[in-house]
Amino acid sequence: MTAPLILASGSPRRRQLLQNLNLSFEVHPVDADENLDPKESRHPALYIAERKANLARSLFPDRWILTCDTVVESKTPGGPTYLGKAENRETARNMLRSLSGTDHIVRTGHCLVSPNGNILSAMPSTTVRFRPLSDDLLDWYLDTGEWTDKAGAYGIQEKGAVLIDEIHGDYFNVVGLSVKCLDELFEKAGTSLGQFRQ
Repeated sequence: MTAPLILASGSPRRRQLLQNLNLSFEVHPVDADENLDPKESRHPALYIAERKANLARSLFPDRWILTCDTVVESKTPGGPTYLGKAENRETARNMLRSLSGTDHIVRTGHCLVSPNGNILSAMPSTTVRFRPLSDDLLDWYLDTGEWTDKAGAYGIQEKGAVLIDEIHGDYFNVVGLSVKCLDELFEKAGTSLGQFRQ
């Protein structure tokens, strides 16, 4: 019998998506460094997900492990600006105001660690357009507290849906875990997500 998949993330959204698939899994968050590395040429969503994968691999050898990291990428004249989790309300306000009335890209790095220690990676992207955000709407959303612990200071699947004008691409990628991407990573590994069906 296959041991349950390890979700090395504390995200309740990712947990819910795996529960919706009726998969056998265990949640074991890892405390990896999520700081941006200016020396890295790769996208932060990918290299941070890989940091988590390497740490989880050392803690749970011989297991299937999933790690993810979501980054919101806003378009600025000097190149993309990467938005992670807001440290406080004022930072969240500034993030949301910078996204108001514009398109941004949400990228989620996905890493699948096989029992033999190999890491397969992918980073799907989704384009999201915000409505122009009034001060009243901003204050209302910030008052919900939903912005905490979310890349770009919003959650599309809950109250943050009111901020959205359009979305192009995988909705679940914005939530934080592309189910399609996960299935494709298992296919690349030569096996199937179905092995974890309960």
